[in-house]
Amino acid sequence: MNTEEKTYIIEGGEEGKKRLNVLSEILYDYTKSVIEEDGKITGKKFLDVGSGGGNVALMAAKMVGETGHVTAIDFDAEIVRLAEAEAKSQNVLNIQYAVTDAYKIDYNGEFDIAYSRFLLSHLEKPEMVLNNMLKSLKPGGRIIVEDIDFSGHFCYPPCSAFDAYIEYYITAAKNTGQNPTMGLSLFQLFKTAGINNIRVDVVQPFYNEGIGKWMAYFTMDKIKNTVIRQGLATAGIIEKVLSELKEFTENPDTVMSLPRIFRVRG
Repeated sequence: MNTEEKTYIIEGGEEGKKRLNVLSEILYDYTKSVIEEDGKITGKKFLDVGSGGGNVALMAAKMVGETGHVTAIDFDAEIVRLAEAEAKSQNVLNIQYAVTDAYKIDYNGEFDIAYSRFLLSHLEKPEMVLNNMLKSLKPGGRIIVEDIDFSGHFCYPPCSAFDAYIEYYITAAKNTGQNPTMGLSLFQLFKTAGINNIRVDVVQPFYNEGIGKWMAYFTMDKIKNTVIRQGLATAGIIEKVLSELKEFTENPDTVMSLPRIFRVRG
């Protein structure tokens, strides 16, 4: 088991990729806009650290075009295999995938853009990975990180199952050395790393219907084994929470957000 696997609390593999596909569909326009903030990236070399289901890597590969190239790394071999197969099915050939622990990447001055989404909050030592990303850049390269403040998650009207989900996620994450409110400290992390021209903003989609509204339910389902394994709740209690969360999600009179998403770049 590598370093990242020891701390990751969300189920991976094929089921995990299904959840990541939904999340990427929701966030497509937000992520695309921050990558292209300084203009088109045609011909650039792009590093996606913690590439997950490969959705951002696919997006970036199409953005950099045939003259550009994307390197996508993730610790989950099964998810990398699925992402690689998806890229081939779409005839996207300018992506190189690697099963690699983010702590161990050792690129040096190779990329125009180094990017990660929802990775640093899962790590015990995010500053090490940020420094690895920084070292991977050419002089004048750009570094872009999107990450969460899970405590900013909300719903209306109040829902006890939703509150339980937030508590389970935050507690399980902290129990494995993660920082589920990482977004709040990203700006300072960038400054400490010596990154210049830092820009930051926050986005937080919320929904009264549609697939985005289901992210809380999907995520609760994918952390349930960790919650049970850590002794935070029994299987019976988790199933009750999931049932109530499903009913709340299906109610057209309720609204539900994603966590606050901090977008920091420099």
